[in-house]
Amino acid sequence: MANPQEQLAAWQKAALESTLTYAQASITSAEQLLKLNLEAARNSLEQAGKNTRELLAITDPQELVQLRAKIAQANMQQTASYAQNIYEIVSQTQALLTKLSEEQFSRLNKEAAAGAEQMSKGVPGADVASTTVKSTLAATNAMMDNLNRATKQFAELSEASIKAATAGMFNTGGKK
Repeated sequence: MANPQEQLAAWQKAALESTLTYAQASITSAEQLLKLNLEAARNSLEQAGKNTRELLAITDPQELVQLRAKIAQANMQQTASYAQNIYEIVSQTQALLTKLSEEQFSRLNKEAAAGAEQMSKGVPGADVASTTVKSTLAATNAMMDNLNRATKQFAELSEASIKAATAGMFNTGGKK
């Protein structure tokens, strides 16, 4: 059995590594969102300039109506694409952070179970406490499994809804 100071040092090191991994994932996500926003701003500026030039060149009222519809449709499609890109970045980050949390939770469970097993060895009456800890860990694991399944189902439903909404926007535009 490792001495308590070594265990504490190992836990602190693991906590630091987990914190750094979470921070790196968050920074990567923020960087992706920043790039997406800069690209969207650049595209919007270019599109606004193009649209303004086209509007200024129009002489026929019918052309104006057609151009306005074309611009509105293009804006809807760009907005849907932008929203979908944001959703993908956030979903990827959420999946990574969930995976990291599950790994950390699993590691902590193993360590707690090992500690409970060690506690039950050689100490009279400790087997009751060890059994209680193991029972609590089993109940906690079952709860976390249910929570993870519900979260994954919600994420899948959200993704399906986003895709359906985006597809609907693009299909509507093609019919005009």
